[in-house]
Amino acid sequence: MLKKLPSLTFLLGNVVVLAGLALLAYLGFYNRYWADDWCYSADARQMGTIPATLQYFDTEKTGYSSNRYSLTFFSALTENTLGMFGNQLVATLTIVLWLGGLAWVGWNLSRLLKPLPLNLILLAAGLLLFYNLYLSPQRFQILYWRSGVLPYSTAVIFWLYLLGFITQQMIQPKRWFNILVASLAFIAAGLGEISCVFLFSGTTLLLIAAWFYRKQDWAQKSLQTIFVTWLFLLLGMVALIVSPSNVRVEKMDAKQSSLLSVPFTSLRHAFDFIFLSLKGLPLPHAIFIGMMTGLGLLSVNEPKSGLSLKRVAVLLALSTLITYLLIVAIQAPSAYFYSATPDPRGQSLARFTLLLGLGFMAWIVGLWLAENVSGKWVIIGAAIVMLAGLAYTARNIRTIYGEFDGFVYRAQVWDERDAIIEEAKAQGIMLVEVPAIDTGEIHTRDMFGSTGKGWTQFSENCGARYYGVDGLKVKQ
Repeated sequence: MLKKLPSLTFLLGNVVVLAGLALLAYLGFYNRYWADDWCYSADARQMGTIPATLQYFDTEKTGYSSNRYSLTFFSALTENTLGMFGNQLVATLTIVLWLGGLAWVGWNLSRLLKPLPLNLILLAAGLLLFYNLYLSPQRFQILYWRSGVLPYSTAVIFWLYLLGFITQQMIQPKRWFNILVASLAFIAAGLGEISCVFLFSGTTLLLIAAWFYRKQDWAQKSLQTIFVTWLFLLLGMVALIVSPSNVRVEKMDAKQSSLLSVPFTSLRHAFDFIFLSLKGLPLPHAIFIGMMTGLGLLSVNEPKSGLSLKRVAVLLALSTLITYLLIVAIQAPSAYFYSATPDPRGQSLARFTLLLGLGFMAWIVGLWLAENVSGKWVIIGAAIVMLAGLAYTARNIRTIYGEFDGFVYRAQVWDERDAIIEEAKAQGIMLVEVPAIDTGEIHTRDMFGSTGKGWTQFSENCGARYYGVDGLKVKQ
């Protein structure tokens, strides 16, 4: 029975975690267009996918950042191929692809370092993804709001698949991978400035490591692919910077910081984020760390890896440094452009990085404990920790379900408003009054801002352009 305990724990864990991820995905089918979605979709309808993307070269105001060529392209492509259904699939596709990317990288690393069962890798990936979404500073915007998902969550997904190809190259090299990663890297870079800096920084650290260990087999096989990824991320970053549409930045009221002050500001903001995260959310972070430590304990089998205390200390120190540096990189663009921290959806990248670093360090500690503390009670204790963590996770799933009514309400009012506009347009009425939708729970603007002339008089906003009417106004 003791030998079966780890596999039974993994099975139960996957059931709980996948149920939580499935619920998060299901809520997405009640999602609709909000804020910038209207602008992207209006341009997609009126101009077509490619012409809308080519606004990268324009200097006129579009309602969104048209230098982000990949964000514009995927937004327009989704609108012109799947319409609203594509928007409703965003959460499901994000979760499936994110989980798949994490599992692929984990599987490749286990083949390189030490074979692990697939159900263990899937559980570790699922726990990381679930707690990343559950603890996100702005879950709605990085999972359901298309204009927030693409520049942040989708960018991470692209990077995971780039890492998947890189780690696959370490095992069985294929020359054509270089062509594929070049394309994926350039696309990923064009999703947004903060995510581009994050991906470029992470790849830079990987490139430095591969160069340092270039005489080792894994580095020799993958160094060229890592460099190609790094190069095309750099080219994508340059493309974001040189876009003629960036003239809009000069017209902003935000106060930019000097380049010399950005590193120091970013270092402080990164420390503040980590400190406030652990101080403000101690229990879920502790539960996550405990479960990842438990997985490390339960993953040990013969032959042992021979982790010494000194090696564990070095790994923990390096992991802490890399995690901190990546979070610093995430802070840098906002520190430069706005002299401030990133908004909550931008900080979601820092949350993912923090959890990834904590999870890896907890796993290492678990491995060391399993190999240096003997007795059956170690396995039993690890299983108890896992079960307690899964009970807490199940409770969190119930909390997420409490958001269901809000999703249903917003979808119903949105659909009613959609019908009102289409019916008025069919009757030749081009100035339409529509009901307001309370979006306070999701902290995402609707068609109208919380203030402005759309609440007092007819306005030609992106929503009006989307429907092809002259103006929209909130019913008082």
